[in-house]
Amino acid sequence: MERRTFLRRAAILGMGFWAFVRGAKAWAKGLPSDPGAPPPEGSGPEVMALAPFEKNSAFTLDRALLDRRTSRSYDPNRTLSREELSRLLWAADGANRPDGKRTAPSAVAKYPVDVLAALPGGVYRYEPKDHRLVRVLPTDIRDKIPAQDAFKKAAMQVLYVINKEIVPRGRVDFADLEIGCIGQNLILEAAALGLGSCIYASVRYEEVTKALGLKDDQILRIAQAVGPIK
Repeated sequence: MERRTFLRRAAILGMGFWAFVRGAKAWAKGLPSDPGAPPPEGSGPEVMALAPFEKNSAFTLDRALLDRRTSRSYDPNRTLSREELSRLLWAADGANRPDGKRTAPSAVAKYPVDVLAALPGGVYRYEPKDHRLVRVLPTDIRDKIPAQDAFKKAAMQVLYVINKEIVPRGRVDFADLEIGCIGQNLILEAAALGLGSCIYASVRYEEVTKALGLKDDQILRIAQAVGPIK
């Protein structure tokens, strides 16, 4: 073997080794969603602690991109498991570093977007810092959110709410970009879990805004259906 070829192969192996080491460290960050993390405070009827899980799925990003598609036919008889719900919300906008920064980017790390999950037990706000859901409405309003019947049977309706007072320099379009990143994260994780998803704008905005009791500085921007498909 020529010396040049040997050195090139040695360099490739070395890079592969350090990539493995970095990956191993990334799996051991001690995130609130990791196994062994202390449960969030205040668990009870109004607070749902999400299931911890290892961040070592064998499902590749390339495969998720291949399987990524819009789904419009959902199984009304199937719900999401606690682990599916945990993985979906963490992928969407969960904390992936000890400093609390998330899987989706946010201008100046302000995070003005609330991710609300409409489930059979009501509507919950996802709190990435503690990886938990806090109930904001005890009523199941999933079938009242979309204007299109195709999405009403999805196991979860995700609502994206912008808090205008947190948006950097009043640039609401920054929050729109953030929502786009969160929604794509979520649809890719849905594909990895064999679930369907669709981001849709045909929302009954006035009715849902009123039901949620949103304030004047909060904007319900768009929604996303997620769940098992037929």
